[in-house]
Amino acid sequence: MATIKLEVVTPRGKVLDVEADSVTAPGALGELGVLPEHRPGLVMLGGGELRYERGGAEGEPVFIRGGVAEIRPDGVLVLADEARTPANADKDRAEAILEKAMAARDQATYLDDAELQRIANDRAYAEAVLKVAGH
Repeated sequence: MATIKLEVVTPRGKVLDVEADSVTAPGALGELGVLPEHRPGLVMLGGGELRYERGGAEGEPVFIRGGVAEIRPDGVLVLADEARTPANADKDRAEAILEKAMAARDQATYLDDAELQRIANDRAYAEAVLKVAGH
C-alpha cells in the first residue's frame, strides 16, 4: 500500500515525522482527509486533533493550534503555530486557553472573521487536549 510522509513542524522544531497511510487534519473550514496521490494544495488549519493511520492502526494524535498544511501527492507538511503530542500536552494550559477564548467570545461586542477563527481554533485545540488529558 502506498504511504505519504507526514511532517509536523512548529517554530520550536519538528514535532512529528512519520510515514502514514492517511492523514486527517483540522482545517479552518472543517476536517480534511489526505490519502496518497492527493492533489497538491495549501490549506489553512484550525485547531484540534491531527490524526493519522499507518499499518492499519491509528498513530498518536497531535494537537494543532492553527497553521498551514502543504499537501503534495507524496506527503503532508504541517507548519503549525503550535503542536503538541499527548505526552507534552499541558492540561492546565489548555484549560487556561479555553477559559480565555470563551471569555473573549462572551465579552466582545463585535468579533470580525479573524477573531472568530482564532477563538474557534483555541477552543478546538483546548477541548482536544482536555479530552485526552482527562483520561
